[in-house]
Formats: sequence, structure tokens, C-alpha cells
Amino acid sequence: MQPQNDTLQIYDIHLPDPVSAWPLAPGWWLLLIVILLAAVAAFFVWRKLRQRWQRRHDCLQQLQNLRSHFDKTDAQACAQINEILKLYCQQYFPQAVALHGQAWVDFLNQKGPVPLFNNQSARALAEAPYAPARADWRQHYGELDDLLALAQRWLKSASTQQHKTEQHKADEHKSGRQPAAQSTAQPLTKTEAR
Repeated sequence: MQPQNDTLQIYDIHLPDPVSAWPLAPGWWLLLIVILLAAVAAFFVWRKLRQRWQRRHDCLQQLQNLRSHFDKTDAQACAQINEILKLYCQQYFPQAVALHGQAWVDFLNQKGPVPLFNNQSARALAEAPYAPARADWRQHYGELDDLLALAQRWLKSASTQQHKTEQHKADEHKSGRQPAAQSTAQPLTKTEAR
């Protein structure tokens, strides 16, 4: 008998074609859109913060330049300090630009962390830009260096105060609480509490 040569012709295993990364699945498209929107939002937030910082920096620089160039009268320098403070307020507190006199000083004291402008410095901001020149300006309104230092301190602290005020309002809005300053609730008397 003759040996049979019945070997089977077996071919190697065929693997399927590799899965293509393209076209993307809908989930990946959604993720790309979310990332793109987040990047655009981050850019606009960064730009707004940079503009805020730049305005404050410019105003502080102007105050510093005013300090190094006291070639004006004290009343003119005081008027320029008022102008610089109002320039800063123009962006963050637009309602304050129209204020003058004691209302302007009260606004500055309200928006700072602590009331900085009092006594002579308050009088200088409220009256000096509008008052006629006087020989006893420094005795009546105080030293211009002190007023400049207070204006610089206010500018540095007012930006953080503005941020805290916005954050506080946002927190109250999220929690559904009525803001404390606008609360209309009256305290209960002893008879009403029972």
C-alpha cells in the first residue's frame, strides 16, 4: 500500500484591518468642542483680568509719576489725584465718576477695605480741586505726599475689594439668599416672636 499524503493545506490566520482613528466617534467630537469652548472662555477671562490689572497698574504709575513731578500747585496735584482715581473707577464703578465733594470721599471710603480718607485727606479730595488757591493749603488740607500714599493704597486694595464684592454677590445669588444690604426683613418684637 502506498502511504497517503493527505496533508491539508492550511493558510495562516488573517487578521482584520486595523481600526481607523478617522472618522471620530461622536463622543470625541463632543470632547473636542468642550475643550475648544473652554479654551476660548479661558482666553476671554484672561484678557479681562489682564485689562483690569493693566488699568490698575497704569493708574498707580500715573500716581508715581505725579509724586516724582511736583511741578504743579498743590490744588492742581490734588485735582489730578482725583482724576486718576476716577479714571480707575470709570471701568469698575461707573456710577462714581459723576460724584464730587463729600459724596466722592464717602464712596472711596465705602469701596476700600477700611476708610482711608478722613480728616484732612478727605477735605483735600472733596474741596481742594474746586477751591481757590490758598497760601495755607498744607495746613488746611495736609501734606500732598500723604494724600498720594492714601490714593495708592486705595487703588491697591480697591481692586481686591471689587473682586470680593462680585464674589459675595455671586455666592448670594447661587444660594438664593437676599443680599444683606438689601434685606427688607424687620426684626421681630417680643410680642411678634411669641
